[in-house]
Amino acid sequence: MLFASAYVPNFLAQAALRNDLGPREKPSVVVDGKPPQVRIVALNSAAKEMGLWVGMTRADAEAQSCVQIHERSARLESLAHLALQDCLARFSPRCEDVAPDLFVLDISGLSTLMGTPAKIAGGMRDQARNLALYIRVGVAGNIDSAIHAARTAKDILILPGGREAELLKGAPLDILDPAPEILAILHRWGVRRFGQLAALPHLALSERLGQEGLRLQRLTQGLSTRILSPASPVQVFEEEMEFDYPVEDLESLAFVFHRLLGQLVLRLTARALAAGEIHLRLHLDLATDGATATQKVFARVLKLPVPTVDTPFLVKLLQLDLESHPPGAPVAKVLLYIEPARPRRVQEGMFIPRGPEPQRLELTLARLRRLVGEDRVGSPELIDRHLPVQFRMVGFMPKGSAPAGSLRPIGQTAARIFRPNVPIRVEKMRGSPRRVWFSGKNYSVLHASGPWRRSGEWWARDRWGRDEWDLVLDNGDGKCLLIRAYRDLVTKHWYIEAEYD
Repeated sequence: MLFASAYVPNFLAQAALRNDLGPREKPSVVVDGKPPQVRIVALNSAAKEMGLWVGMTRADAEAQSCVQIHERSARLESLAHLALQDCLARFSPRCEDVAPDLFVLDISGLSTLMGTPAKIAGGMRDQARNLALYIRVGVAGNIDSAIHAARTAKDILILPGGREAELLKGAPLDILDPAPEILAILHRWGVRRFGQLAALPHLALSERLGQEGLRLQRLTQGLSTRILSPASPVQVFEEEMEFDYPVEDLESLAFVFHRLLGQLVLRLTARALAAGEIHLRLHLDLATDGATATQKVFARVLKLPVPTVDTPFLVKLLQLDLESHPPGAPVAKVLLYIEPARPRRVQEGMFIPRGPEPQRLELTLARLRRLVGEDRVGSPELIDRHLPVQFRMVGFMPKGSAPAGSLRPIGQTAARIFRPNVPIRVEKMRGSPRRVWFSGKNYSVLHASGPWRRSGEWWARDRWGRDEWDLVLDNGDGKCLLIRAYRDLVTKHWYIEAEYD
């Protein structure tokens, strides 16, 4: 058996600073607690070099003007934990969630697929870096030795079989997480390293520390026989970023979207999934001058035509959607959630030309929505109400639609609706239209069908009623027009509603 352990050192600080746009060299600390006992619980190396330490009060840290202070967030820690779990799923499905900052994977038998243990460990480290996480990796023949190797390694530590005790003899006993009273006793004996505890006579150790002392000694000797307990992963693909100062321009938001979506796409591909829906939530700063938004949270949902992991396409789609629906106030926080879906599989024909990519069509539709409006692009869907216009525009995924590339049935007619309806002047004879004037031209009516009386919403202020006609028009040059005209029963005016193709 062979196991690899991934350990996130300084996990609280990494989780808080993972999506921080500030420079990594800037001193940063993470504080927690209730006032007035708010203290530093984690800090980066730049803050350590300044002389700050864990347990220092927030007031003392704020006295250093260049220090950036972050509140501890259980949510950010959970998102970092899930991100690392998804990252490691690329290497092995058998993964045990040991602690928020620690995972163990079974990598037995992966050498023919992924290479040597050193190459697998390097791949784990590189994938974690793509998610803005730095990890240490340990590889050993049993679970506990792999965990100890990861906690003591500077980068990657591989323990050959049978040499675990020899290579870990200099490791401190603290990484065993012993009970405080047992650790204090061992320190009084002068035992502070793995090798010192492993060399003690087990009978005398058992008499003084009992079975717990023997358990700790077996761990230092690399004799653990613990069985891996893989956990079912919780697939929550969500990332967020909070800004120090509100962001107003969309270009800056596009940069943020690219970073967050890039991380989410990496996590999706590790799970062999793709993005089906994008849920965007923007927390707005309503106190800024010129803000027009009334709600603190601005939310948008984008349903994709096909599942995809194309990051530039997703970023452009979000950018076009926000240009069409501006949030109305500067953005203080961005939250992105992706609803996963199975990737799209396409079997191309050998002699059939390849059609256009659905992503290109969706970007074109997004640009059209920005130009003409959300309710003027899509496919018609019938409305179950008595309205003058009995349909609305929805996305190009109506129920019961014909397959892509199919032809319309012979004899089916399409109507080109005018918005707004075109006003006309009508001359009638014996109750039927005989001549029509519109757009500066005079048309004679060759054939008229109607009228069909329709009305609705009689109980409302905007009630309506009309007499509709289908007319065949001739302007004298041999060309005919087939139109749908109607007379408004409220205003007594005539209009052209549509032209038939």
